[in-house]
Amino acid sequence: MNELFSVHSLVRGFTYEGTTYEEVKVTWFVAGRQAPLAPYAEAIQDYGQLDENDRVFPEEYLDEQFSREEAEALKKYLDRRPEVSTEIQAVDLPVMGNASGCRRLLRGGGNDFIGLFKEKGYPLPFQVQGYFSVRLAEPRVLGDDRQTVAVRRPQSSDK
Repeated sequence: MNELFSVHSLVRGFTYEGTTYEEVKVTWFVAGRQAPLAPYAEAIQDYGQLDENDRVFPEEYLDEQFSREEAEALKKYLDRRPEVSTEIQAVDLPVMGNASGCRRLLRGGGNDFIGLFKEKGYPLPFQVQGYFSVRLAEPRVLGDDRQTVAVRRPQSSDK
């Protein structure tokens, strides 16, 4: 069976809607893949038992994953940025019949998409988008003077 890969990045100093966050995870995915990288019947568990509507979600999930060459090319492109650390992980096949990709995830409330392929000078022959959430991310503290102030609490004998 063909190998598929997922690609994730941690972005330090990620700015979204005017707030800079310490670190945000971005899940990258292929947008608009025309032909599957692996036969759906082999790559999706119990594929033959799923009806046409139930097949859509796991098929889209598989179409969003990367071939080894695509994943390595994306990582090489992202590794030029010192604030980004990227990891490639093999996708365990077959995937569950209830797997779902990123493109159907909701926007808003701190969840959004990045159109990486829209960047000036984007060199890859396939379109990559990223999904992220800042809902649980820690905002970066700006203007920290890096001084520690120790406050002495009064002891019961100091009263």
